[in-house]
Amino acid sequence: MKRKVHKRSSKEFNEAVHTLRVLVPLPHPFKIIRCALKDCWGTCEKKSNPDRFIIRIAKAITDDEAIETLAHEWAHARAWLDNVDDHSPYFGVAYSECY
Repeated sequence: MKRKVHKRSSKEFNEAVHTLRVLVPLPHPFKIIRCALKDCWGTCEKKSNPDRFIIRIAKAITDDEAIETLAHEWAHARAWLDNVDDHSPYFGVAYSECY
């Protein structure tokens, strides 16, 4: 599976991605983008054809905030595996696994 992390991510952020990939894997390819976001710190989008996840993390936040946001958005991707797309108890379990 092809997985990308934006080149300008910090070493700590890249290590967090690696840790999640190993300990809490996603069954579909994913792409992580650090970009300008106005109203939030991050988003996760599930695409189909082919199945994949796009995780966007605001580049204007600190590395610590970016890592926290990554865990939150990764948890959304995990919860979507059970067809849950909000902050339900399933999301809470997925978030605790990611954290």
